Amino acid sequence: MSVRSSADRGTVRLLLIFTLALISYGVIVSIFPFDYHDSDSSCYSRISQELAYEPLSTWCAPQWYGHGGNQGLFRDHPPGLFWLPALLVRAGVKASRAALCANFIYILLGLYFLFKLAALYGDAALGWAAVFGFVLTPIFMQYLVRANHEQPLNLAVVAGLYGLARSSRAFRYKALFAAALVFAVFIKGLSAIILSILAFLFWLILSRNRKTFTLIVVAHLLMLATVALFEGWYRSVTHSSFLAVYIAFQGGRTVQAVFAPLRKLYNLMWYGGRALWFSAPWVYFALYGLFKYGKKKLALAKDTLIQFLFGGSAAVMAFISLSDRKADRYIFPAYLLLSFAGVYALSRMKPGFLDFFRRRAKRLPWILALGLVVFSFLSIFIDNHFYKFIRFWPN
Repeated sequence: MSVRSSADRGTVRLLLIFTLALISYGVIVSIFPFDYHDSDSSCYSRISQELAYEPLSTWCAPQWYGHGGNQGLFRDHPPGLFWLPALLVRAGVKASRAALCANFIYILLGLYFLFKLAALYGDAALGWAAVFGFVLTPIFMQYLVRANHEQPLNLAVVAGLYGLARSSRAFRYKALFAAALVFAVFIKGLSAIILSILAFLFWLILSRNRKTFTLIVVAHLLMLATVALFEGWYRSVTHSSFLAVYIAFQGGRTVQAVFAPLRKLYNLMWYGGRALWFSAPWVYFALYGLFKYGKKKLALAKDTLIQFLFGGSAAVMAFISLSDRKADRYIFPAYLLLSFAGVYALSRMKPGFLDFFRRRAKRLPWILALGLVVFSFLSIFIDNHFYKFIRFWPN
């Protein structure tokens, strides 16, 4: 049997396992009573449900539909987050649970691309270690049953980085990076800059070739063209501008008080504390590895992957720290990068660590799927918000 046919069979098997996990998850969230406990998830679920019954030609311009007493056009974010849940409602998924099912799809796809990305810098064992490492972090547990932007934005980031890492192999990987960038913009608007920052850091640290840089530039031009087309669609439906209102609202809030350096430093320290908790325990393996093996023996400080993962997470935190609005979830991609850094550092310090995953290669997809479903069930049934963060200082 060829390597390619074996890999294809493995992909089909993984798809079937993830499909079973998605069905099981959908049954659980539909049967058991559940209330959205964060205002964002409740808002986005409600808007998605209402949008599902609107003509597709107007899906560029969702309304508030009275949620929270708000009326008129919803322009806090681009509408991409609403589209998959609305499609699921039209496909027959229980309306109040469609946003949760969409979130679970984003989770599964994000973990798949994390596996593929990590495997490029080691093997399948490192890929599985990175997946289980991220799953077993406080932030992942806390955002497993949500309906907000964090998981789809994470998917855009990790899929985009994987496409960039393999862009020299085939055109489809170049298209994957461009699609991830467009997806990030329609999910979280200006926060798509996170993927832009990480892409340029990837080129600067891991690639340093003209083709990668050209791809990044072209993908951003395509993204801007897509945004322009969306603006035209929006104007044709509402006879008003989305971008003008959105940039004034989000951009103004992000850059206000930008000339208060001590405040920005405080914000960065605040996010640093979150990173140390929500990426635990793996971030501590990475820090220990840099402290003990940074310059000698393993020379982890000179390892370009470690440099990118730490540099990328620091860049995400620095960018978000420009805004005085703070929330644990705003630096969600940084947690993934730091957990990956910890797993990678541990695999370098203790190579036998990956043997655990090699010996269980065929069972790991089942273990992952079952674990996600069980953790979701516990989160709904016990309703304890796993690993609630202990705030050492106020916002």
